Amino acid sequence: MNASSNLTPEALIARYFPAAQAAGTVSTVQGLSGGSIRIACGDRIYAARRSLPQAPPGVSLARQYRALKQRLPGTGPTPRLLAGGWLVTDWLHGRPCAEAVNINDLAALLRHLHAQRRFGWRISLPSLLTFYWQAAAPERRSRFWLSMLKRLHQQGEPAALKLAPLHMDVHGDNLIQTPDGLRLIDWEYAGDGDIALELAATGMGETLTQAYAERTRYSAAALARQVRRWQPWVQALMASWYEWRWQQTRQRQFIQLADDAWRRLRFMEYER
Repeated sequence: MNASSNLTPEALIARYFPAAQAAGTVSTVQGLSGGSIRIACGDRIYAARRSLPQAPPGVSLARQYRALKQRLPGTGPTPRLLAGGWLVTDWLHGRPCAEAVNINDLAALLRHLHAQRRFGWRISLPSLLTFYWQAAAPERRSRFWLSMLKRLHQQGEPAALKLAPLHMDVHGDNLIQTPDGLRLIDWEYAGDGDIALELAATGMGETLTQAYAERTRYSAAALARQVRRWQPWVQALMASWYEWRWQQTRQRQFIQLADDAWRRLRFMEYER
């Protein structure tokens, strides 16, 4: 779908949700990625997410729709519409977990997700890292960043313990405690990858790794070693994503988040 076919929020609502337009029951949803709205139509509530400008490789609303269409049981919302540059899903009723995530519940949710059928497309961190480098503000491309990028490309991704469907954006704001249990929203970065990559990307440390290992055939020690292999990749990915969002939005919060992420990565390199 090209940019010219993308609908404005007003056009989306007028075309597909005229009842919401008449009632004035539309609101924006906060988040680092931006571009989401909440639509209420009578007793039905939907979440609508627009396509990202200059989306990273492998990231699209069509893939997110396909992932949710697989109807992974007990993991996320039901998709309802893919049209006009928007993905509309049911709204998950509940509360975001923010910082108060129950580790045992999260371990069970991830174990359940990773036991499902694969999506059919691989997550490629080298491709994502290259994209973010090229899309970043030129003045922000440091020698350290370039040397890190080259080193990761040269060594290649760790061999996977197990390939499985991953969410790849697991954090408190994307975890919703619903009456039916813990669920995940915002599946735009989902794809197939190593289960240890998912654990590393959460940033929740050994407590989650231990809880996850207790629910699988992997020893906690073996799983922890694999998580550590992924940590430089994840930290570089996080810092690079913040740089990309700074270039897109010029919001100072992304500079601060990127600087913090680079400091952590430098410390990790120092300890190697």
